[in-house]
Amino acid sequence: MIFAALSILIAFILLTIASIEDMKTREVPDYLSYYLIAIAVFVRILWFLSSKNFEVLFWVPISFGVLTGFSYLMYKGGQWGGGDVKVLAGLSIIMSSFPGEKIPFFANFLFNSLIVGVFYGLAGLGIMAILSKKKLKLSIYKKAAILLAGIITVMLFYYLPIILAFLSAMIVLSLVSLAFVKDIEKFVLERYVPVEKLTEGDWLVNDVKLNGKVYVKKRNIGLTIEDLKKLNKVKSKIKKVKIKIGIPFVPAFWISLIVTLLFGNILLRMFGF
Repeated sequence: MIFAALSILIAFILLTIASIEDMKTREVPDYLSYYLIAIAVFVRILWFLSSKNFEVLFWVPISFGVLTGFSYLMYKGGQWGGGDVKVLAGLSIIMSSFPGEKIPFFANFLFNSLIVGVFYGLAGLGIMAILSKKKLKLSIYKKAAILLAGIITVMLFYYLPIILAFLSAMIVLSLVSLAFVKDIEKFVLERYVPVEKLTEGDWLVNDVKLNGKVYVKKRNIGLTIEDLKKLNKVKSKIKKVKIKIGIPFVPAFWISLIVTLLFGNILLRMFGF
């Protein structure tokens, strides 16, 4: 129990710090992720040597492979940053599983993260749109779709049992959000930034052209160090480039960790399992 509590405490503290840093600077310092990974390995090994329970280590490589692999795919797809991958790598070790669980912790955490991530992302876009000084313009059809989705959601909770209503509402809202999420992304996430203020990992909206030719190509993984060097060489000619900023996503992991610790798998919990 001591090592389980220690694992939870370490994960909570470092994830809290990483979430604050991500929200303040939209970056997670590498040293936080490396600390988490190093401490996680140390605690798991010490836990195994103390308990002689092979279950302490059994799920670690599986958890590491699944969570790190999934986050890397999200990174390559341009949805998450490199810091998110490193944070999940550390979490996948220290919170892989706990003895006696029917379902390993990492599996419940990943499932909850998918659900939390959808609502967190939509809420983040909505808050940024509200706080923005610009006026969002949506077509009359998209405005009607949002209104209709709201009416349907209210009716679902009025006529259906809470579990079915929740699942149905999540599907309806997710489908409708796809119709206007790109508009909101362009509205709140895309902006011009001076070349000298660009950082590694920034996502270009379009290829950067010089004299009619592609000078720096847009990549899903964002700008590399080499890209930044090239752009700084011609910053007298290319003063600003358009980038898409990301929503700080580490706080979604923090929320998912709390949800998983308190409720386990939230969908199974709803169905009484």
